Amino acid sequence: MKTLISHWTLVLGLLAALGLNACGGGDTAADTSASLPLETSTSKTTNEKPAQMPTYSTGTSEQPFHTGTLQPEAAAGTMKWNPGHYVTFSSDTTDDEIDARLDEIRKLPFKGIVVRAFWKQLEPRKDAYNFKRIDRHLNLAAANGKRFFLLLTTRNFRTGVVAPDYLRAPLFDGGVYQYKSSKDTLGENIALWDDNVRNRLALLIKALARRYDGNPYFEGIILNETAFGQPVSEVSDENRAAYYSNLLQIDSLARAAFTRTVVIQFINFPPQRTGALVDNMLNKGVGFGSPDVFLADEDHEKYVYPYTDLVQRRIPIGMQVESDSYIHRCAGCAFDPPPVKDLYTFARDRLHSNYIFWQYVQEPWYDAWTKVKALFRSAGFPSDPAGGLATACPRRYAACVSNGH
Repeated sequence: MKTLISHWTLVLGLLAALGLNACGGGDTAADTSASLPLETSTSKTTNEKPAQMPTYSTGTSEQPFHTGTLQPEAAAGTMKWNPGHYVTFSSDTTDDEIDARLDEIRKLPFKGIVVRAFWKQLEPRKDAYNFKRIDRHLNLAAANGKRFFLLLTTRNFRTGVVAPDYLRAPLFDGGVYQYKSSKDTLGENIALWDDNVRNRLALLIKALARRYDGNPYFEGIILNETAFGQPVSEVSDENRAAYYSNLLQIDSLARAAFTRTVVIQFINFPPQRTGALVDNMLNKGVGFGSPDVFLADEDHEKYVYPYTDLVQRRIPIGMQVESDSYIHRCAGCAFDPPPVKDLYTFARDRLHSNYIFWQYVQEPWYDAWTKVKALFRSAGFPSDPAGGLATACPRRYAACVSNGH
């Protein structure tokens, strides 16, 4: 399949009309970070010498690698485009478990898989990248005719897992900050307000793009949610603003680096920052997503989901049915599992999804995965390759190409 569309001018003022634009922090759509001199930027929080451009080592030279062949028309500007349903695996899901699930979905209408990876897993030591986990599951997905998304994770409800150890230093303003979760535990997020942290993350994304942008089975990269959380230690207003200013630049850089690959930013909170982020995503062609599909969540209905009406058909939309989505109808609500079919219908019709990312969850007390499989095996489930989801090439792309299957 190949869908051609004409270029058009984006009308960014629509966001202002919604009254949801961000304020402060230099968060504007007229961002020029695609050409940011990342190796020379100066940190806002330290006078020490900033990080320099490294020599790359992927740590994968002995790993067999399925490169495939892009169609001749899939040059820069023509996007790999295989919308549909994908199974999401957590960062600690074992290889054997992913192998078993891939075998299970081989004949089901799933388009592919999503594998979450922490920054620390991909760069265990400074400048020493380890992409073996990506290569392994990308190769196996390709061998089964499935596509692959990487969910690059720099924020988590656990501490000590997201950031490489070398970031936890004064040069990077400590590298991370801890925040309180809704379950009275501590989570951790990177200190993205620091320019040196931004620079190092940008180098990782560039290394990933060099390796995978030309692979026809590497469908996309997802950047994790935008929520800042409630920091344990006070974070200044200046650093909060710088965090989202740098996130704008990371989104832009990721899209510039991945010229043929879908890039999706998961959006949730804070609402005062979302408008500028979405403005930039529309401008650059970064896809819109959210980490949670809730059927009756007041905050999501007010601050997150309306953006899908605005961006549909213009940029990709990819929504995640996370573990809590299977057992709650809103964030923090009582146990009240919605029918899996209702989650599908809501994500398809209300949220205009091109991609739905179904979190693999198999708890003995509520076997969500079995219910998901039952939906996909049901007689009434759409038989088209995208499983009933919207497939038109987003207007922000010059053209789209599907690689079969």
